[in-house]
Amino acid sequence: MLKTVSSITNAIGALNYKGTWNASTNTPALASGVGTKGDYYVVSVAGSTTLDGISNWGVGDWAAYNGSAWQRVEGGADLNGVNLSVSGTSTLSALTASTALALNASKEVVSVTNTGTGNNVLGTSPSIATPTLTGDVSMTTGNLVVGTAGKGIDFSIDPAAPGMTSELLDDYEEGTWTGALVAGTSGTITLNASFRTGSYTKIGRLVTVTGLFYVDSVSSPVGSLSLTGLPYVINSGGAFARTAAAVSATGLAATATTAITGRGLAAESQIQLHKYVAGSIADLAGDVKADSQFYVSMSYITV
Repeated sequence: MLKTVSSITNAIGALNYKGTWNASTNTPALASGVGTKGDYYVVSVAGSTTLDGISNWGVGDWAAYNGSAWQRVEGGADLNGVNLSVSGTSTLSALTASTALALNASKEVVSVTNTGTGNNVLGTSPSIATPTLTGDVSMTTGNLVVGTAGKGIDFSIDPAAPGMTSELLDDYEEGTWTGALVAGTSGTITLNASFRTGSYTKIGRLVTVTGLFYVDSVSSPVGSLSLTGLPYVINSGGAFARTAAAVSATGLAATATTAITGRGLAAESQIQLHKYVAGSIADLAGDVKADSQFYVSMSYITV
């Protein structure tokens, strides 16, 4: 009990047991402010009959009359208190790693399966619909995980330049890509297995690729020269498709060459490589030989 029999006796006087009371049906009928001092009933059926402002009656509680009003004395095995204050550590034996606390329709604290959804915000992975947060959000461990493809960080609150089409950052990716040098007309070019892999970073639709490609051997390559294997296809729309690559090459057989250039091909996953001779571009495959090296870097917009 929350109150001892001696404390009640001191407050009320001699106690007179009157039997059991059904707090659901109010049987026998009790009324606020009506009774004999010292009379008390033991609750046999829990209920919400209101006596002098008290309506939370549990099995085993006492309804005792103090001469002017009925009082409730906690007496059941289950706690049925109001305005409780707990200090220190309180352990609930019914809770396990897969359960959490929640309020049921009767406003009782109950143990529920830890689904992490709905109002069960104590779940391991709670689902909270459209929350509004103020201040900074800090994560001491773990990552911010986007759960739906095409979703990300929306920057539409910021001013936009004319021609803006999207302010949603919906992707970030890092990885490698394997390149190949392809002659446009005939012949083959074989790259060294240790120097045919480049790296890439993708931020939204912007892809940046880099790589060093070392030629092991050739077999009569003729025609245009392409570096294939880009991790993402180059966009085919308007200005997005016009992409220049920075290219540096050594060990070529080219003569009278003023520069080596590259450009991404729209709607393709390759870079076409050229040489400049006397101010005009020319095919490059025939100038590639064993030990030729190509250093390539390009940023482009994917679809």
